[in-house]
Amino acid sequence: ALAPRITDPRLRGELLAACGLLTAPPRDGGVTLAPRELDVLSWVAAGATNARVAARLGIGPETVKGYLRSAMRKLGAHTRGEAVTAARGAGLLP
Repeated sequence: ALAPRITDPRLRGELLAACGLLTAPPRDGGVTLAPRELDVLSWVAAGATNARVAARLGIGPETVKGYLRSAMRKLGAHTRGEAVTAARGAGLLP
């Protein structure tokens, strides 16, 4: 058997717990987003403005707003940040 690389038992336990959170199966909130809604939310999660998302996806800023509003409604979110957090909690975004 190989010796663990991290010998401090407390630190090893914390790291294993963190790894467990990262690999936990997503919670199924029953939310389904359209592929374009996910595209928009992915860019929003990265900090992009609506104008930047529009430029990156080759769509208009108003279309971005529409996808974002639709995703927010489906996720029960009131802000962009809440939408990203809810999408991550539902396992839709990393």
